[in-house]
Amino acid sequence: MTLSQFFQSCSILPGSITSHDSNEDFLGEFQQLLRSPEARDTSNVLYAFVCEKEIPRVMGESNIIYIGRAAKGLENRYWGSWLRRNWSPANLEFINYVIEHYGPVRLAYLVIGATQSLKEVELDLLKDYYELHMELPPKNAQGYGSWSGR
Repeated sequence: MTLSQFFQSCSILPGSITSHDSNEDFLGEFQQLLRSPEARDTSNVLYAFVCEKEIPRVMGESNIIYIGRAAKGLENRYWGSWLRRNWSPANLEFINYVIEHYGPVRLAYLVIGATQSLKEVELDLLKDYYELHMELPPKNAQGYGSWSGR
């Protein structure tokens, strides 16, 4: 699957993250996104955090901040213990900068059929992003997994 195919087929969770001045405001909006029926009632999901405006990349521009997968659904992936363990002042600083300069953050998602490997489709999207921009999205680990970038 390519990024173009993903965005032609995906849905967007209702709402967006616009608060960035405090952890509490951000977490409140993030919770609203993840507690939506769409986020709760999905599984085997490929998703992307996107902002309103494009961010300059090594080659070109993109509004994609992160590409990921969630076998048990979006709410299960992010809410609860993961968010409390992994949300840091550095993450708030990053989201603050993105919202101030590139606009609200939304969550695009696509439910992947059981016949497709969620991990393989995620890797396809990351490879496509790399080919377009010569790097991965800002919040994806550079050198993702065992994939060498080619």
